[in-house]
Amino acid sequence: MKASWLADRIGWRQISEQLAEHRVPRRGYVFYLGGITLYLFLVQVATGILLMLYYQPDPQAAFASVQRIAGGDVPYGHLVRNVHAWSSDLFVLALLTHLFLVLVRRTFRAPHELSWISGILSLVLGVGLAFTGAVLPWSENAYADAMVGSGLARNVPLVGGWLMRFMRGGPDIGAGTLGHAFGFHVAALPAALTMLIALHLFLLSRKPAAQPEANVPSIPLYPDFLVRQGVAFTGLTVVIMTLGTFVERPLGVVADPAAPPIGARPPWYFLPFHQIIRAAPKELLGVDGARFIASAVCLLGLVALALPFIDQRGSKITAWLAWGLLLILLLLSASALT
Repeated sequence: MKASWLADRIGWRQISEQLAEHRVPRRGYVFYLGGITLYLFLVQVATGILLMLYYQPDPQAAFASVQRIAGGDVPYGHLVRNVHAWSSDLFVLALLTHLFLVLVRRTFRAPHELSWISGILSLVLGVGLAFTGAVLPWSENAYADAMVGSGLARNVPLVGGWLMRFMRGGPDIGAGTLGHAFGFHVAALPAALTMLIALHLFLLSRKPAAQPEANVPSIPLYPDFLVRQGVAFTGLTVVIMTLGTFVERPLGVVADPAAPPIGARPPWYFLPFHQIIRAAPKELLGVDGARFIASAVCLLGLVALALPFIDQRGSKITAWLAWGLLLILLLLSASALT
């Protein structure tokens, strides 16, 4: 009786009928990636709330509080921290993979322009969420991430100086840096990302992905696809828990502002940009080399945002360019690690 009462109040019968009308390819594995990305974000939120109960956002106490969480003083703290760190990396990877597959499949075309734009902005916020989280332990590696990341921001045209000071919370890396990172990581970025994801899902519900062709085996979105998506969530949970249990995310040593690390590298998602700026000549076309490269990257980002309006038919050239860009990014990352 209670179940039927709740179903009647929320209109579950009408919702399930609408979901069942939409079909997806039986072997359309790419359709599962969006749900996996959302699931990874929810894992981050849940584990982040648990970590926030014991974390102290103060330069004098931040490292010790994370050390206490990871060292066994907090029940299951080591596992929760590792799961949070791994889900953060996997979340950024899932966002990148999802956007890459949309490019290759050329499903950014009308009527999905707004879905594409919200996806690009979600990637930007997702990277920001991962970056600010990497700063919070206030270890030597965290200090290096803050130093190199804000240094990269300095090269952004027009607003580079302001952006670097904003990321650092002042002219130098210190208490303001940690305060800004904590505020954005636990409040501003999760809230903005939640609204973007909700907008993305709303847009997809209004203009769903193209229905499979008549000769392609398909399944209804509900219950078949959602059940399979649940199986994917279960498998992903096993993977994350395995990584969190057996693959360490070392904390390192406490940050020493008096002796900043030499030869520091940024997080993996910044490696291509770090490498190309590091290898850039001092001047390009009469402009500072690093600033020229940063301007080109920003221009590429604007082109990506406007892609549905530039390539309205979804040319195959766009797919080949996506593969080429992926190869370049992988080569730059490998070069930065050597």
